[in-house]
Amino acid sequence: MKKHLHILALLLTTSTFGVIATEQYPIDKTTGLIMAPGWEIVKNQCNACHTSLIIPQNVGDRKIWRETIQWMIDTQGLWDLNETWDPVLDYLETYYNESGIDMKIFRRKPLNAAQMPPLPEKKEPQ
Repeated sequence: MKKHLHILALLLTTSTFGVIATEQYPIDKTTGLIMAPGWEIVKNQCNACHTSLIIPQNVGDRKIWRETIQWMIDTQGLWDLNETWDPVLDYLETYYNESGIDMKIFRRKPLNAAQMPPLPEKKEPQ
């Protein structure tokens, strides 16, 4: 039951986050992505490794999205986006940026990286 409530909460968060954008474009029921130009490229690139439901949880401008994706390339094994960098960044910057956060729904904006707790250090096996 908790799992279903968690999924429902994620879907509601995803669908309410892009309120402004969804006035023009519908939300894909499977991925939760705003079906605006470029959404299928983002779906194919991002869903290869993780659910697209986490995309609205990581909002930012073009620079932030580029840094986030570069981190995935450098540390998580994501392939280089090559010629799809621009369409992916265009989509994410347009539809998943801080200006789209409805502060009537969310209690605060996402934390800056400097405000995040430190990641646990990797311990070497003994």
